[in-house]
Amino acid sequence: MEAQKPALVNVTKTLRDEQLLKDLLSRRDDTLPLNARRLRMTTRGSLTLHLSRSGAMENAGIALHPVYGFVYLPGSGIKGLVRAWAETVWAAGQSDKKEAWRKIEEAFGWSPHSENHKFPKKGLPGWRPSEIEPQPGAATGRLVFHDTWPVRWPRLVLDVINNHHGKYYAGDDDPGDWEQPNLVYFLAIGGGEEFEFAISGRGPDDDGLLDLACGWLKGALTTEGAGAKTVAGYGRFKPVEDEVFTTFLPDFAKAGFASASFDLKLVTPAFLAGASQQKDDCDLRPATLRGLLRWWWRTMHAAHLDRDKLKRLETAVWGDAQSGSPVQIAVDYVNGGPPEQYNLPKPLRGQKVTQGLFYASYGMAEKTRRWFRPPGSLWRLTLTARIGRANGLSLEPQQLLEQAKAALWLLTQFGGAGSRSRKGFGSFQDIEVQGIGSIADCIEIAARFRGSCGLGGADRSTDAPVLEDALIVKQATAWKDPWCALDQTGMALQLFAKGRAGSDRLALGLPRSVGRQHLKAGNIKRHASPVLWSLTSGQDGDLLVRLVAFPAARLPEKAKSKKILQDLLDFASQELKRQAPQSPRSSGQGSRGPFGIGRIATKSQQIDFPHPQPGGPSTGERVDAELLEKKTRKGGWKARHIDSGLVGPIQDNQNVPKDAEPAQRVKLTVVSVSAKGMDFKWAEPPPQKNRSARNKRHGSGRGGRR
Repeated sequence: MEAQKPALVNVTKTLRDEQLLKDLLSRRDDTLPLNARRLRMTTRGSLTLHLSRSGAMENAGIALHPVYGFVYLPGSGIKGLVRAWAETVWAAGQSDKKEAWRKIEEAFGWSPHSENHKFPKKGLPGWRPSEIEPQPGAATGRLVFHDTWPVRWPRLVLDVINNHHGKYYAGDDDPGDWEQPNLVYFLAIGGGEEFEFAISGRGPDDDGLLDLACGWLKGALTTEGAGAKTVAGYGRFKPVEDEVFTTFLPDFAKAGFASASFDLKLVTPAFLAGASQQKDDCDLRPATLRGLLRWWWRTMHAAHLDRDKLKRLETAVWGDAQSGSPVQIAVDYVNGGPPEQYNLPKPLRGQKVTQGLFYASYGMAEKTRRWFRPPGSLWRLTLTARIGRANGLSLEPQQLLEQAKAALWLLTQFGGAGSRSRKGFGSFQDIEVQGIGSIADCIEIAARFRGSCGLGGADRSTDAPVLEDALIVKQATAWKDPWCALDQTGMALQLFAKGRAGSDRLALGLPRSVGRQHLKAGNIKRHASPVLWSLTSGQDGDLLVRLVAFPAARLPEKAKSKKILQDLLDFASQELKRQAPQSPRSSGQGSRGPFGIGRIATKSQQIDFPHPQPGGPSTGERVDAELLEKKTRKGGWKARHIDSGLVGPIQDNQNVPKDAEPAQRVKLTVVSVSAKGMDFKWAEPPPQKNRSARNKRHGSGRGGRR
């Protein structure tokens, strides 16, 4: 699919003929029936359709008008969408079911045996009540659904889906973080594109059926969406006018739905992106959020089901390529600053002055400067669940919604969205979910759900991340600036990595290089970090740092991974606790001591954060240090200055006692200090003798030797 990307990019660059469309719309106005009802709706996000055509290269993989080439929605698809919504949502919420189904049949027509698959049978839930039998004979519906045309020529964009667990879905492996992602590109149109829908009647509209159908259409477009990937949030519309549709929407509880909405607010900047990784697609995509929810959902169940049962249960909740999902998500941007480009100041490049932030955001400003959403950006997430099935049993909407809410709680507590989210970027503010306040609650909810599906049983060993194995550390701080906090957490992670032997760094994820050597774990060249950093803000604005680590069976094996990750959490906890009481000043003035104030420029503001600076200990000063396990290339000792965290070699290794051990606290003499590190000596340098004393010892003076 990667080979199709250049061709699809070329399609997005094709010219749009606005004048042609204007003329066509004028002619269309003249041909539509006089009694046609017209509705103008705007896309709330991405829309794509006809992805199931024989190939993505046929008709560009999206519904383009066969004559004129603009994106349109065929009337047949609109009719099917509206009918499905009227039968499964609207009718289910009506008190007089028989009258409701008669209206649907009059609107859309009926034929012999065309309704049989809608009745419950063989334990499968239907949506048509069994007591309402189809009318005899056949009849054409009274309504005509016309093709939906755009008001302005829509701009095609390149979109992408990213499957990280291909072998798991094929049944060949556990759902871990070591697979190479499979990128599949397709065409879509973005949010803000306006379309005109039209419905007309075959005869006089004496009973208001046209108006009712318009209500069905509005309800379907706003809650279900049109086109492909609607369960992932694609294809949803909103009215052009600020119109309230409460008169058209049913009681969702009576219709067999469960729904909940949450505000997702960024605490730290988020490197969000779609296929182009540009400003236009720097947004929280529903597909991205859905993938994250699936990942956290699997951590609740992976240790309790074999691979096949886990995959079947996941399909029952989240769907797969062959079957839809009873859980839908919709994401709407609410407010916040516009996307900004990540601009690291050039004078600091290569000097590692802000090494913590550089380390945490590696790759975001190296080749191309990525776009990010600033802290405070807010989205509204709506989760909607309908009746589902698993293991031959019916699943209630509230059960399914509870599963999604538990996964969302875990995501906002311990995860994030976007690139570098495992280093703390893209963290969300904590959300309140009724009945969920701890990991233990999520574990209990998961166990109860498996029991209701008849999937209890013995636990099993798995290489996938498991919630019960999670190692967790939390540290409150006095920091209010997220950039400052990201710099500090990045520094702690970097100091720990530098203090470990090369083979131990496997436990922190791949790819990873030590010197010129590229590390591998068996045949695995890629493995996402098993450590996730996240930040949230308290009521007073102070930031709380959380670390959760999942021992990884393939980095290089679970017992060793657990030990190294526990060492990391202990080390990070000490480092953060040591720096947490410090509240960085908001001015650009340097501060005394080993930590100063640096600045990073963004479009909207100057952001201050602390970073190691020379000017702490001076040359010749005796300092407290810790011996590191990692040695120099020649096998010499390395040490870390306790106060600043700067690392460097001990130059006179011959003076280091033979019984010295890693992690031992010692007194060392500073030989040199810079922003990059320190050099140490074990013994104090010999005292400098003044010149007059030296001359006196050699018997020389102003008059020379006597």
